[in-house]
Amino acid sequence: MIYICYGITKSASTFLYQLTEEVLRASGRPVIRLGKPFRKFDSVENYFDFIDGELLVSIERHTGGADIVLKTHGPLYDDVAVQIANGAVLASASIRDPREIALAMIDHGARSRRWREKAFVEFTNVQDTFNALDIQIDLFRRWAELDQIKIFNYNEICFNTHTVVTAIVDQIGLQVDSAQVTKSFSSKAIIGQFSTGKAERYRDMPLTEQKLFLERYADFYARFPFDTLESRKVAVKQASRALHPRGGLGQALSTVLRLLRR
Repeated sequence: MIYICYGITKSASTFLYQLTEEVLRASGRPVIRLGKPFRKFDSVENYFDFIDGELLVSIERHTGGADIVLKTHGPLYDDVAVQIANGAVLASASIRDPREIALAMIDHGARSRRWREKAFVEFTNVQDTFNALDIQIDLFRRWAELDQIKIFNYNEICFNTHTVVTAIVDQIGLQVDSAQVTKSFSSKAIIGQFSTGKAERYRDMPLTEQKLFLERYADFYARFPFDTLESRKVAVKQASRALHPRGGLGQALSTVLRLLRR
């Protein structure tokens, strides 16, 4: 079985990918981690910029039909959409409030400049993020057209994780205790690409800047509610203490821990 986790950038897509793999493991079904020629030998995830029908055929042939979860931020190709629509491939999509995505992208840019890395260095203010967000949201809309795709938002994935796990279990058709899966991520160090994990972070953005997002993506906000009761509770708790983004060393530790778990 092939399961594709598509996600908008900074939408907890890596965590959703990890949860999906863990659901399969908890059910007793081993999960394939690709190496050469698809990925580097030390890769911690099956990530691809583009997933098309040809790639799926190659992976299916390589794995012999074993269970595998793939991750992407890329487009949904027509031949893949057909396979998802007929149930041959399963898929999910993760989304997040664009205001929060922008703040996370700016954080990542500052972190990359500090650690002399290349990713996201072009993002220094909210205006810098609009072009990338336009592209990401357009890509998401294509994925969201398919009823067979399970859509999860950032607050659900991070702060109501057990319901997301239950939905994935039901989608695949397994018998798994959601608590067993979520327990595997009791340490945030295990979660890839984890930054601040702050609920309803858009409240940190000046109202004048928020207005730019609410107007630009009005139809997106109208269709997808982002705040949840659980995220509100978490936001209230977090307001009493300072939160700091995970830096370069923290990301490195996460990678090492994920390699060890692999």
